[in-house]
Amino acid sequence: MSNDGGSQQFECSGISGSMVFASSPEFRHIIQSIIDHLPCGVTLFDQNLEMVACNGLFRRLLDFPATLFEGSLPSMKSLAMFNARRGEYGPGDPEELAGQVVQRAMAMNSHQFERVRPDGTILEISGQPLPSGGFITLYTDVTERRKSEETLRDKEGLLRLIFDNSSVAIFTIDSSGRIGAANQRMAEMFMMPLESLIGMEYVDLVDPGEQEAARKNMADHLIQDRPNVNLERHYWRSNGTAFWGQLTASHMPAYKDGHAGLVCVVSDITERKIAEQHLAERSHELEVLNLELTKAVEALAASNAELVAAREELEHLARHDTLTGAWSRSRIEESVRQEMLRNSRYGHPVSLIFIDLDHFKRINDGYGHAVGDEVLKSFCDIAQKCMRSTDLLGRWGGEEFVIVTPNSGLMIAILLAERIRKAVMAYDFPVAGHVTASFGVAEYRENETWESWLCRSDAALYAAKEGGRNRVITDACEADEADEAELLDLSFLRLVWRSTYESGLAAIDAQHRNLFEHANNLLTSVIGERPKDEVLPQIESLVMDLLEHFRDEEAAFRSIGYPGADEHAQIHQGLIDRAGELVENFASGELALGDLFNFLAYDVVAKHMLSEDRKFFGHLQAVRDTAV
Repeated sequence: MSNDGGSQQFECSGISGSMVFASSPEFRHIIQSIIDHLPCGVTLFDQNLEMVACNGLFRRLLDFPATLFEGSLPSMKSLAMFNARRGEYGPGDPEELAGQVVQRAMAMNSHQFERVRPDGTILEISGQPLPSGGFITLYTDVTERRKSEETLRDKEGLLRLIFDNSSVAIFTIDSSGRIGAANQRMAEMFMMPLESLIGMEYVDLVDPGEQEAARKNMADHLIQDRPNVNLERHYWRSNGTAFWGQLTASHMPAYKDGHAGLVCVVSDITERKIAEQHLAERSHELEVLNLELTKAVEALAASNAELVAAREELEHLARHDTLTGAWSRSRIEESVRQEMLRNSRYGHPVSLIFIDLDHFKRINDGYGHAVGDEVLKSFCDIAQKCMRSTDLLGRWGGEEFVIVTPNSGLMIAILLAERIRKAVMAYDFPVAGHVTASFGVAEYRENETWESWLCRSDAALYAAKEGGRNRVITDACEADEADEAELLDLSFLRLVWRSTYESGLAAIDAQHRNLFEHANNLLTSVIGERPKDEVLPQIESLVMDLLEHFRDEEAAFRSIGYPGADEHAQIHQGLIDRAGELVENFASGELALGDLFNFLAYDVVAKHMLSEDRKFFGHLQAVRDTAV
């Protein structure tokens, strides 16, 4: 257990030993107050294995329901049986597993172990018997600590692998000038056993003629943190041979026992030094060699540039369709899963558009595959011009394409699909003439799999093709999604007010239509990707009008004695609070405009006006009928 855990164990043991079984309520209150403020889960059991006390952190760590603690504290047996039934102790008969736990607890022995819960949480559990009978147990969540330890071990292993297999000599020097650690390459370079190198003075490896300068340089470097030393040294081996080494040394402020040290790297440059000596003697050869080296460097640079270009080309090919330049199928799936994760974490909506070019086989059969390829490329150009910068277009296969629309609910995706459909239909493709496309749109639903989401959009696409092609069909099988789709007028790419939405109160209906216009203006900004400073005043104006509308609407339904007035007003307040929160997040850059539009168009307009408000409208009509 860690030091923190140890101190917790000491403190809890001392407390429980003196007070835990006192019958006085004051003592129990004091004990409870203490364990409630401990940074670990705590349980106290008496000699009969009846729970005396526990803190809230224990319940949360073990994920016990509140009902288990209603009325009185549970016994060890009931807790063990609950855990066994939910698989906490692994497979097996719950009664037998729970019995084993109780049997071990009755032994009242000290214990410390780790348990991996079914959800992956790692708990460190430490129990101590109490002098007066019973025992105290501490539960500490060490999941992150174990992950950190595993990461550290991996890094240490990697460093050790690099250290042991390096092609250069790596070693450390302590404050006394002696070698503290060295790798196998150093032993090979100096032709000495590794154990003989450890502990010897570094300067003993240097040419005697350079030892004094090396000792002074090393001492200066140990005393003060100077820039890295990078110099050439003449070294001697144990067999009397010598070699040239390139030395790089870095200062370590606290290497051992608080004293400074050096970490050094030596590479054998003997051949280079010999070459330099030969070149110095033969200036002509030097010029020739320099020319050759220059050519070699240029060739290496050219080769490197080709490798970089080839790598970039491979990466591009892996992420893009070679014909159209759209994202590849694998890249789209990668992006989809990222968007699904963002949805689960932050609630950002995301929709998928599945596209199929109508009768594409006729184009290939009638004009040839070259013309068909040009149609595919032209389609991608058209779609990209209609899309926002955040939308992703990918080729799924053949004449099928998908578009991922981040921060976009079903409504925005439908409008985007319709925008592309009209642009494709209006375009006169060279040779092929006019071409149409069918679109299936589906918004991601919480906890849905990628396969299910794709299947829904594919089903919507199939419905579009079965319905005559050249159309946008949504998978709006849920009631809220159907209301949202009903709001759209795809002919003009906007929300449309319908007479069936009218309440009969002219003022309320006028405000509803005004909110529709606000939403349409915001929709234009979403699709046109207008800057935040231009959109923010629109949003603030919409929210102000929304507040005024809610006040007027509440006054209206209270005046006619609407029985759901209080509940409806609470719904209004919830929408106002949520709108204020989202506007603030949008202004600070934490929320995309598409998310805000999705709330206003879906939660306020589609869900509230077309659902909750219609309840009020029905009561209003009943009042009028009675008056007549």
